[in-house]
Amino acid sequence: MRKSTWYEILEVSENASPEVIEKAYKVLVKKYHPDLQTGDSKAEAEKKMKQINEAYDILSNSEKRKEYDFELNQLREQEERKKQEKFYTSNQNDNADFMDYVKDRRAYHKRLQKEEEKQREKMQEDLNKEYQNAYENYLQSLGYRIKRGWTKERIRDIFIVLLIMAGIIAILWFIPPSHDWMVNFYEENPILKTIIDVIVAIITGIFTGIWKFITGLFS
Repeated sequence: MRKSTWYEILEVSENASPEVIEKAYKVLVKKYHPDLQTGDSKAEAEKKMKQINEAYDILSNSEKRKEYDFELNQLREQEERKKQEKFYTSNQNDNADFMDYVKDRRAYHKRLQKEEEKQREKMQEDLNKEYQNAYENYLQSLGYRIKRGWTKERIRDIFIVLLIMAGIIAILWFIPPSHDWMVNFYEENPILKTIIDVIVAIITGIFTGIWKFITGLFS
């Protein structure tokens, strides 16, 4: 709680003249003189009169009043500086929170932009594919033969088809009726037998080379 000034105790302004101060003092003495009080209010009046006498002793003396005014101004300047420092510190904390908010929003917008760019790239890629397919279908309708290039998607699709075919053949190989039919078909077709022998030899050579390379690393 802020301590009352001598001016506030005498109930006068800080610009009050000596005459006003003296008059205010006399009025307060009559109001709070302990001899005019009774009961519990007498002790309170004594305390109040002590403050009134101290205030009047300072403010009725021009030199003491000048020195007190100087100290009072110094105290108020200190309080003002403290308020400004508190306000500045509070603003700094608010600014820090605001800057964190700005950083989070910027990071969010960057992620959003990246996602939008990916979506635009995918949409553009899909549109290009649709346009290419429509153009090729149009050329085919005119009787042109379309030579398709080797794309990642096409290689992937062929690889998947080959895996499915290999799985089907492996299943049929272990079923007795189909196994016998496959063996007979293989023996009775020299061209097919040659092709299969070459493919098996190539695959065997590849796996043999890989195995030798691996064992050479650890030997």
